[in-house]
Amino acid sequence: MKKALAIGLLGLALAGCPTQVPPQVLSEWQGRTLYTCCNIHYEGASVSDANYLVGSTLPFGTQASVLKMTGNSITIHAGATDLTLGHSYGSAQESAEQYFNKVLVPTDPHSVFATYPKDVQTAIENSHVEVGMTKPQVLLSLGYPPTHRTASIDLNTWTYWYNRWLTYEVHFGDNGKVVGFIGNAPTTNQPILELKPTPAPAPRKSGKKK
Repeated sequence: MKKALAIGLLGLALAGCPTQVPPQVLSEWQGRTLYTCCNIHYEGASVSDANYLVGSTLPFGTQASVLKMTGNSITIHAGATDLTLGHSYGSAQESAEQYFNKVLVPTDPHSVFATYPKDVQTAIENSHVEVGMTKPQVLLSLGYPPTHRTASIDLNTWTYWYNRWLTYEVHFGDNGKVVGFIGNAPTTNQPILELKPTPAPAPRKSGKKK
């Protein structure tokens, strides 16, 4: 009985341990010059791919070095901050490595940022989204929408989390520019779209075939 209990506890302990990546994979990541793709908001020392808006901001284009990795997390040193980025919500839509490659990029985005109009630059620096901004500009400002609710950035509706309980939507027109929002979006005096009620499907007619 005691032996079975010990084996069971050992199994639970092992199940709770994060899977370490092979040394060569860690070495590859540590050998790269990386930058944050976008503004990253964090509370404490960890960030999830839910990408909450609240918290402190690690600015886009901050040079980052990889400290350690597991199968679903990567710990970086960026600026004066150590952060662990965890990937869990979107695991059915993308791999952890795909997520890390989105957030940590090989080219400093400041070069693209410098080409944007001044009002767009100000919005991005404040993690705001405004009507007329393009998808790349919104990504720089807000980061990637969690893939378990927005499977592709090719879609014209992106769902973000403001915090652990509240979501907001950014809506794009067919030209790829923001047309409005639903919910508590970080914007300034811009049109808020209203949810349109979805009509109930017509009831199916029952009857026997003649």
